[in-house]
Amino acid sequence: MSFLNKFKYHYHLKNIDNLFEEKNYKGIFDYLYNIRSEEKLFYELSLKYISNSINNFNQDVLNKKIVWINTFLDNDSEYLRVFIQHYIQNFKNLKQDIKSYKYEIDQIVTSEEDINFNTLVNQSYFFQWMILNKHNVNFKFLHNEIPFFSSENSYNFTKQSLTQAYILILNNPYEVYLKIKKLVNQDQEIARNIFLNLDQKAQDDSYSNVNFKFPSKGWHIHTDSWSDQNVLTSLRGKIISKKEINNNTFETLSSVILHLIQSGVEMELNYDLIELFIKNNPIKDCHEGIELSNREKKFLSSFVDSAFDTYDI
Repeated sequence: MSFLNKFKYHYHLKNIDNLFEEKNYKGIFDYLYNIRSEEKLFYELSLKYISNSINNFNQDVLNKKIVWINTFLDNDSEYLRVFIQHYIQNFKNLKQDIKSYKYEIDQIVTSEEDINFNTLVNQSYFFQWMILNKHNVNFKFLHNEIPFFSSENSYNFTKQSLTQAYILILNNPYEVYLKIKKLVNQDQEIARNIFLNLDQKAQDDSYSNVNFKFPSKGWHIHTDSWSDQNVLTSLRGKIISKKEINNNTFETLSSVILHLIQSGVEMELNYDLIELFIKNNPIKDCHEGIELSNREKKFLSSFVDSAFDTYDI
């Protein structure tokens, strides 16, 4: 770091320290926002202060927020993602490419690093702050496979000051398990470990700068975390099933747009746009049937069967 950059850093550091001691968190957000054009400085000072500041502040942090599209397996959200991507292009303040949360984290990290679960927990607010500052849209749509979490120091995956709403897409857990088993060459033990996170083994997911290295947590934990009533209420969540998308496409897609509007996302409900999308993107019937051995079903059922009583999956 050059002498001038060191001087700038310590000058801003002292100013933000004073705001932090005064618990003037809104002042910290405004101060950092005003130096965002100095990218390296903005990154380093945000990393130092923003997570703690957001954790202690319960009002809106910026005039823009995130909308999450959550699912356990990424490809189970594909049809809805493509639909929302198509739909929001019709609204000037929403036009964007919908990328994954991990991809967006990779784009803001300034050097190569491994991100384990502890790092994700402690820096999740920082990552979301940086993503929102990077994009010039009122609502940033992200798709995500990570479960909602709460840490011992009261950090959550996200909070109301960063998130506008979310959609959780559920698929038949036996179908999810079979997809995983197919990916691991029909190895039941590996498939069970990935699906249920039995061995707590970290899985590598590498991007340009970042290697995400943490366990997937398991379908049942992921589902319970995002379907928790407190999470649904505070973050304005809506649960839909892949079955509903397949069988009642128009009604389900319409209900998603209506939910986003009712949650404060600035757009209009246009049935013609929805009908045109479905006409041009018919859902392919690729249901192959669920073939599980009695041993597999008996083992999995204790983890997932309660979901069948609660959701139309």
